[in-house]
Amino acid sequence: MPPHAAGGRFFLRTTTVPRRFNIVFDFDGTLLPMQPWDSEQELLAVWLEGRRLPAWRRLYCRLVMEGDRRGWLKSGFKRHYLGFLRGSPRELLDRVAERLAARISPEDRGALHELAGRGHRLILASCGTADLSERVLASCGVLPCFEAVLANRFHFAQDRISGLRLEVPSGQAKLHLMRSRGLDPADTVSVGDGATDLPLWEWSAVPVVMDRSGALRARFARRSYHFVSGTPGVPELLRRLGG
Repeated sequence: MPPHAAGGRFFLRTTTVPRRFNIVFDFDGTLLPMQPWDSEQELLAVWLEGRRLPAWRRLYCRLVMEGDRRGWLKSGFKRHYLGFLRGSPRELLDRVAERLAARISPEDRGALHELAGRGHRLILASCGTADLSERVLASCGVLPCFEAVLANRFHFAQDRISGLRLEVPSGQAKLHLMRSRGLDPADTVSVGDGATDLPLWEWSAVPVVMDRSGALRARFARRSYHFVSGTPGVPELLRRLGG
């Protein structure tokens, strides 16, 4: 008797269609581990290398980097950031991106390919610099996994940095962009690691904290968030949720 028949009666097999999610990733501290700098701080560090500057200006740059890492500068960081980098060649971004790409492990890259291959919709939304994140993802071979990269972008004049367009200045701006793209919060996973991810975490049905060090679990213990220790944890979580 064929497997689809019982007692001479035929029945239809029931199949479960995997759930497809919108997955919104942050970049710095989420896809890109901090070691110890994020991508923008690393760009300043490389800019500073070998540059002949007065001692006070070198100290000023270091203080800006450390102040941003500690969250002291808030939105004021970008003004200092552009002040240092204005006039720098586009090639500087390529060099820094190659260095940053080494932080993203083969396992992390494979997890992104797995998510895209399973039909999930991947979007990068970051308050950082798109010119860096795009180059890093391209160097890792995972940029095609993403439908869009939404972040702040440099202006260039004669192949040198001339300005910065603040397209995603805050966590609220990230949320506005997701709403404007028509994402349904019931089908949205938001993966992040810090304060600028809070609006998306509160809005989306599946808020995910990227907690590589284990230090964030206690901080968000009272919230109904999911925790992963690396990018491979995301497809594992979604499998448990039917995705």
